[in-house]
Amino acid sequence: MTESQGNEPGSALFARIQQMVNKRGVDIRQHMSGNSLKLEFADGQRILVNFNTQTQGVWLAARSGGTEFAHHHNHWRAHDQSDFFSRLHETIEQTIASNPLNARAPVAQPPHVAQPATVIYQEEAQSHLLRNMLILLLAGVLGFWAALRMVQPPAAGNTDRPMQTLALGNPDASQACETDYPANGNITVFSSSLRTDGPNDPEITLKNDHAYPMLLILSAPRSAIPALSVLIRARQSATLHLPAGQYDMMFSSGNAWCNPRKGFSDGHLVKFDQALSVQMDKPMQLAMQSSGAGVNDFQLFVHTETPEIELPKPTFTGDGSMEVKRAANGHFYLPGSIENEPVTFMVDTGATVTSISSTVARQAGIHGCKEVQFQTANGAAAGCLALVPRMTLGNFTLQNITVAVMPNMEINLLGANVLRNFQISQNDSGMLIGLR
Repeated sequence: MTESQGNEPGSALFARIQQMVNKRGVDIRQHMSGNSLKLEFADGQRILVNFNTQTQGVWLAARSGGTEFAHHHNHWRAHDQSDFFSRLHETIEQTIASNPLNARAPVAQPPHVAQPATVIYQEEAQSHLLRNMLILLLAGVLGFWAALRMVQPPAAGNTDRPMQTLALGNPDASQACETDYPANGNITVFSSSLRTDGPNDPEITLKNDHAYPMLLILSAPRSAIPALSVLIRARQSATLHLPAGQYDMMFSSGNAWCNPRKGFSDGHLVKFDQALSVQMDKPMQLAMQSSGAGVNDFQLFVHTETPEIELPKPTFTGDGSMEVKRAANGHFYLPGSIENEPVTFMVDTGATVTSISSTVARQAGIHGCKEVQFQTANGAAAGCLALVPRMTLGNFTLQNITVAVMPNMEINLLGANVLRNFQISQNDSGMLIGLR
């Protein structure tokens, strides 16, 4: 893990967008969340802009589809060399023109006016009571009708998460569709930092019991920038391995295939409002089941398995060296402690810093944690850095060790900043740890 860099291009990007929207002078509500800006129009249409802090790229999504823009010499351009701000301006104008309601002036909050004392007669009170009852009844009917219009296909199972539609209609015309239809289980990776073939990563099984083929698109949390997509044909299954972490999920379903980034040109792109949580050593199954005859009439069932793993106990030699056998899941686990709080560590040679859960940090009395954004295998993650005065690993004692405290971590990881203090030898079945 490494700390993330600054976000100066992103700040300038969003400032310019907000200036453009404010200058247009129509009722467009702006919702900023992290590296994502949502523009919401009066009729409910939305434009979503996501900034990728790693690549400095921008993803623009609207009803007409989505387009990715690469950052080059202080400009963002699509593969057809079109400029991001020109495309955003066109998209805003098209959205305004699509419904006269979107051309209305910004709705200002009315100033507070002191109300004069009201003299109420008995006849007026009865009239007002009847009128208020009718207004409440009408509001209830309109609210129920609006809820029916806005309902999205629900997820089921142990997640029970509703869907939200981000982009409807055909893919962006600038994005050419492919002529070849990929095989079942075809995986396309868009992010160079994401791996799908790690043998020790949790296995994800995708089971499509829907009547239509489906494309699952994964992205970093609170982002619509695709990191990976996998195609599952109707009534078939596929598997892949994902690093532990949080992923946002989008689905595309239909019959007219376009490409691995957009999915199907005759279907909708739908996004779940709750992230997929992949945990170390916990295989998962995602089952898509039909709930009707339509393309988007399906439910998602998410099941996380929790296999019982018997951890091999280490053996010690006279000089204090420790030998441990590889566990059934392929990992090495070592006993230790943080400030006398017992901890089991999983060896992670790819981690720069040793990481512990917030629960362990609290129980061990670790304080003075400095908040930091970490760059992990599947994107940025919030955590903090702390100094541990005393830590043990087997019979060895270490002092003043820096650890990363991660709030959603379930498995404590032993990173390179601790491992480099030891002489380590490893073979297929075991690991020997001794003093240098």
